[in-house]
Amino acid sequence: MTNVRMAFLAAFAGMMMPGAAMATGSLGCAIDDANMKLELEALFSYSDIGGLFQTRGEFQSKVKESPEALRRFALADSDIKQQWMRDKQLKLMIYREAEGADFASVKLIIEATQPEDEDFAYSGRYRLEFEPLPDGPEPDQAKVFEGSIGCSAG
Repeated sequence: MTNVRMAFLAAFAGMMMPGAAMATGSLGCAIDDANMKLELEALFSYSDIGGLFQTRGEFQSKVKESPEALRRFALADSDIKQQWMRDKQLKLMIYREAEGADFASVKLIIEATQPEDEDFAYSGRYRLEFEPLPDGPEPDQAKVFEGSIGCSAG
């Protein structure tokens, strides 16, 4: 075999081998206050291009004016619309629209930081928005609720 042919075969064999396994971690976040209850679990890649995957958990609104179709649902990967885990910052946006004739949506934005003396814990705030709230004072406007959140990652 010629050197060129052997080099080609070696390069082809290298491309066909599975890539190195990426290190993964787990993320867990919880809220249980007057506005809502959230249990979120997901896996994430430690690489910058990974992101969250295998998301599971449950969202439950305790806000009496929230749209019926969005009061409670199981979380899935498709509900995580934006995510950021970098430099001790954790930012997530969960978004879902109601199915059916009447439009309604829920958006949950989570912003948390990791204290300098912590390796696994994050704490911060959340912002919960429903649009529209048909029984609210301004039915065409989003209604906002805020509170605290705790998460852990490792």
